[in-house]
Amino acid sequence: MTARAWVAFALTVVVETPLLVAFARLAGWSSWRRAVAAAVGVNVLTQPLLYAVSTRFTSPLQLVAAEVVVVVVEAAVLVWWWRVRGREGVTTLALAVVAANALSTAAGLLVP
Repeated sequence: MTARAWVAFALTVVVETPLLVAFARLAGWSSWRRAVAAAVGVNVLTQPLLYAVSTRFTSPLQLVAAEVVVVVVEAAVLVWWWRVRGREGVTTLALAVVAANALSTAAGLLVP
């Protein structure tokens, strides 16, 4: 990975992890340790691939589509990892993942 890719990864983890951990803890889905491991883990899984393909994007719509895929993958993994049950819990988790990814994407677009 390039230095720029490492910066993007670090920014993603720094922005998304606290938000996801806060949701997991407040909802009672996970212990601190498991919440942090899962929040970092889903980003290890998705962020490097998203970063690699996004360097070839020619349209903002491609980024939006890729982020939708990332949100689906991350939410599915977190539902399993944290054993989230019920429609309300899954919906809440999905919204937390959308918020976390929106914030990290916005932060990433602001970094030169």
